[in-house]
Amino acid sequence: MILSPTLFIIQPNKVVPQTIKNRKNKERAKMSDPEVISIYLLIECKGKSINSGYSSLKSDFPELVNYVERSRFNRLVNSLMTIISAIRQELNKYNDNQYKIVDSFPLINNKFGRAHFGKRLREFSSYGYCASKKETYYGMKVHVVTNLDGNPLDYVLTKANVDDRDALFELSNLLNIDVLFGDKGYVGNISEELKNEKNIKLYALKRSNSKNPLPPKFRNMISKLRRRIETTFYQLNECFNIERIRSNSKIGLQTSLEIKFLCFNIIAFIGGHTRISKTINFN
Repeated sequence: MILSPTLFIIQPNKVVPQTIKNRKNKERAKMSDPEVISIYLLIECKGKSINSGYSSLKSDFPELVNYVERSRFNRLVNSLMTIISAIRQELNKYNDNQYKIVDSFPLINNKFGRAHFGKRLREFSSYGYCASKKETYYGMKVHVVTNLDGNPLDYVLTKANVDDRDALFELSNLLNIDVLFGDKGYVGNISEELKNEKNIKLYALKRSNSKNPLPPKFRNMISKLRRRIETTFYQLNECFNIERIRSNSKIGLQTSLEIKFLCFNIIAFIGGHTRISKTINFN
C-alpha cells in the first residue's frame, strides 16, 4: 500500500505557538525541535524509558544527531510538550467522525500496600477502583475518547476516585461529538444532561438488572464497539507501558502521555486501512 503524501500534511508554522517558535537562543541549540521530538518517538517505539532509550540510541547510533547531555534532553522534551500536543491534535483531524467511544484506564503511581509512603504526584492522586482488573489502586485515571477504529482522539486526566461520568463534560469541550458509546460506568442521568446541554447522544451498556434493557442486537453492537477501545488500551499498555508512567512532575507526566498517544496515532496512520492490532505489534 502506498500512502499519498497529500494525506499527511502538518504545517509547523501552523501548530507551533509563537512563544516557542521565537524563543531566545533557539538557533544556538545543538538539537533542533524536530530532532528532539523524533528521538523521543524512536525511544517510545523501542518500548524503553526515556533515560535508557536515549542512552541506547546515543550508543548505537552516535552520528544520528548532535546529542546533548541526557538530563538536558529530558528538559528539552518537557519544554516541547505544547508542540507535541499540537501535532497530535492536528494529526487526529484526519481520524475524526461523528461516532466515538469513551472509556478510562488506571494510571498507577504506587502499589496499594506502598501508597501510604509514596510521594510521586501525591497532590494529583487518590485511591480508586478498577472494575476490569477488580483491584484497588493509588494513582490517577485517564479518560479517553476514540473513533470507531480505536484511534485515541483526546483524553482527560483526573484523580482515581473521579467518576467516569464526571469527565464526560470536559471531554465534550475538547471534541465535536454527536454519538458516544460507553460501558456500564456511564449509565445514569448523564445521558439526558449531555443530550440537553451538548446535543450528544450517549448509548451506554445497561446493567443486567435494568428495568429498560437495550434490544439484544443493539447491545451486541455496543459490546463489539467497546472491544475496540479495550484493545487500544491493551496495546498502549503492552507497547508503551502507559499505565506505569514514572514521572515525578506534572509536566513530565503530561509530556509522557502526549508522546505515547502521538506515537500510537502515527503508527495507526501509517497502517492506513490495515488493522491497528497488526500495525502496532511492530516490535
